[in-house]
Amino acid sequence: MEPRITGIAGAGRGVGATHLALLTANYLQGVLGRKTAVLEWNDHGDFNRLGKMCTGQLRDADCYRIQHVDYYPLAEGGRLMECLAAGYEEILIDFGSVGKQVSIELTRCSAVWFIMSFSEWQMDAFWDIAGSKEYAKKESWQFLAAFGSEESRKQWNKRYKPEVLRIPFSADAFTITRDLMEWMEAVLMRGPFSDHVSRGNLKKRRKRAAKG
Repeated sequence: MEPRITGIAGAGRGVGATHLALLTANYLQGVLGRKTAVLEWNDHGDFNRLGKMCTGQLRDADCYRIQHVDYYPLAEGGRLMECLAAGYEEILIDFGSVGKQVSIELTRCSAVWFIMSFSEWQMDAFWDIAGSKEYAKKESWQFLAAFGSEESRKQWNKRYKPEVLRIPFSADAFTITRDLMEWMEAVLMRGPFSDHVSRGNLKKRRKRAAKG
């Protein structure tokens, strides 16, 4: 079976796309036991800083392995092709901040998690994107928010589309709590991932991970 490719992108900077990419990778690898790679598909340089901090390496590397997940900084098409042939079951691509222009690589993902914020100073970017049929009509896309007013999110979901789900608070992307396991399970079962793993198997793996 070919690996599932999940794109994670944000409507503006600082909405939590990279944090969610790391959190999801640690869930897929640590809880579900799926061989996982994360590609940094932007020029932010966060993965080199992350890799050096977590591994103690002094120089930039092509790949950092952290808690059994492989992180590829400043990736490009050639790196993606290598990962497709490397036996990964899950490939996450951190696109960083994107605008109304949809990149070719983003449209080719099996699923897309689009992160926005209901903070007043960040809403404009999402309004522009939500009005684009190219984004909002895709069934394989899920819209999520970690920051901003919860009341604003609820009002949005009553009046507009697409529906935006709330991402629970997570202080550490490398720590998967029981609440995060339950949330991740529910979100994954809404999308293409449900074709790979049944709800029963997800619950069994979650129980084993909690005991471990």
